[in-house]
Amino acid sequence: MSDLSGAATGAGTGDGRPVALIASRMRFEEKLLLEAFRRRGAAVEVIDDRTLSYRVGDPAPAWRVVCNRSLAGTRRLEVSRMYESFGLPVVNSAATVAVCDDKIHSTLVLHAAGLPVPATAVALTPAAGEEAVRRVGLPAVVKPVNGSWGRGLCKVNDADAVEGVLALKESLPSPRQQLVYAQEFVRTPQRDIRVVVAGDRAVTAVHRTGEHWIGNVARGARTSRCPLTPELEDLALRAARAVGGGLLGVDLLESEDGRLLVNEVNSGVEFRGAAVGDEATALAIADAFAGHVLSRALPDGTPPGGLHGGELLRTGVPSPRTPPAAPPPLATAAAAGTVPSQESDNP
Repeated sequence: MSDLSGAATGAGTGDGRPVALIASRMRFEEKLLLEAFRRRGAAVEVIDDRTLSYRVGDPAPAWRVVCNRSLAGTRRLEVSRMYESFGLPVVNSAATVAVCDDKIHSTLVLHAAGLPVPATAVALTPAAGEEAVRRVGLPAVVKPVNGSWGRGLCKVNDADAVEGVLALKESLPSPRQQLVYAQEFVRTPQRDIRVVVAGDRAVTAVHRTGEHWIGNVARGARTSRCPLTPELEDLALRAARAVGGGLLGVDLLESEDGRLLVNEVNSGVEFRGAAVGDEATALAIADAFAGHVLSRALPDGTPPGGLHGGELLRTGVPSPRTPPAAPPPLATAAAAGTVPSQESDNP
């Protein structure tokens, strides 16, 4: 394992064990999270996930909670599994990451929870893919089962396009890449909605608007404030609970006939775009995230594994317990996690 005994950053609280912030890079979000933990008086140890190794049976690190900000989906899942095996609480849990980072799994879970999702069909081989697309109708969107930032999505409008996409899938080296995940093409007002969730709280919502049918900020979409209505909040929180909860980005589609559909839930949520260029909102999101992570921390004096033990490893969900008392209010509204009004004229 990499050296985990370095000096922690920030003032310690309780018995002095730090929060582990595991990240691939210290991006805008991680820098604000680090500052949010400091403002709450929490010591933080920052670890690059690319340096990690461990031996099964190693003693647990002296941490109270792990905030998993790994960029790569594969590493993100293994980080959560690794530290849950030590009996440490991890946000997001391995169970949540496993659901969110697999589109087939997440759609099944969301549908089972009674949430509205786009019409979806799955084929286990490209040879059966044509039937899957037929069952959702044209135009359709064929998506990779794993992926982010809108990469690999294909809109197919006719039989020739379907044939071409399925032929390409047939040539891919991994059986997982050859799975066919097809969804109806939902006609929207050239935008989607991202709701940022921290635990049992919908923190803020934004519209993502662009010229392309893929609404990701990574594809050039512009963000603007979206009123966080009771309907949006209810859908986002129900979707978050369905996948296991944590720090999440819930993506919703507005159909032409007025329906709101849950498109997906992201476990490695970025929130720079959700701040819409407003520093107070960015600080508020980071503080809400830090508050949720600290609410999952082991109580003072509890050794790793002493509270949750193998239950975490089996399920990824901590045993029921009373959360620690909330930290005292911070000096400013932004620092206390109060997002400016969604109707605000702030850019």
